[in-house]
Amino acid sequence: MGRQTCHLSIRREAAAHSLSRHYRYGYLVAVANIQTSHGMADGKPGMSLDDVRAVYSGFERKSVSDEIPSRMLAMLRSSMREYVEDDADYSVLETWLKKGAPKAGLDPADAKKTPARVIILNCLRCHARDGGEDIGKRSPFGPDDMTVDYEMMRPLLPADMKPGMVSMRIGPQYSMPRLILVSHIHMLSIPMFTLVVGLLFSMTRWPAKWLNWLTPLPMIALVFDFGGWWLARLGDVFVLFIVGAGGVFGVVFAVQIVAILVDLWRPSRRIMDF
Repeated sequence: MGRQTCHLSIRREAAAHSLSRHYRYGYLVAVANIQTSHGMADGKPGMSLDDVRAVYSGFERKSVSDEIPSRMLAMLRSSMREYVEDDADYSVLETWLKKGAPKAGLDPADAKKTPARVIILNCLRCHARDGGEDIGKRSPFGPDDMTVDYEMMRPLLPADMKPGMVSMRIGPQYSMPRLILVSHIHMLSIPMFTLVVGLLFSMTRWPAKWLNWLTPLPMIALVFDFGGWWLARLGDVFVLFIVGAGGVFGVVFAVQIVAILVDLWRPSRRIMDF
């Protein structure tokens, strides 16, 4: 009977170890995904508070005095930057937009690489009106994926603006349908694996005071985090909910995983007695 109990304990610990290892690697991938998905949301490398503002609430995009700001220029430097992979293409399009996006400069005959060509190669696969994408219907750059139409882009190209405007309001980058989709995916998945890790953590041999405080914290943080996604559209102050609650969740969840792994490697009293 004692041998069977010992073997059962070993199998349980092996299963828990395998599960916690899965969540450990998943946690690291999730952190990397946040960096790659939102690290350029404000047009600057690296995560910052402005990246979170740009995604969930919108933010003031500052411009230098020698360029004419526009929504398309701001978006090119932030959420759309990843879709223009070639640096030369990016430079051509950015330079044209900084000058106010003059119609004559869209497709000059004497240029090898023109803004129109860059838009065809990098933008029209999503921004074509008849391409089937929602963004193409809301912000079309042309009727199809081979034709650039300046008049369709005009709402994003305020060419009548003059240099001297130092900022403009941009965002939020998550449209309402996109926010609903992201919320649906995350609210169904994250609480489930948080619950699993929380249950494993609650069954460890760490002091009861630690377990009582740390076990429910990730779930509570998720409520504030998810709520902040929606409330941030009402005011920038709720962006702090996202950052604060997300930070609490990340730290405590990581502590739980490490605590589970350490507890698994601690000698079992039953095994020692055996």
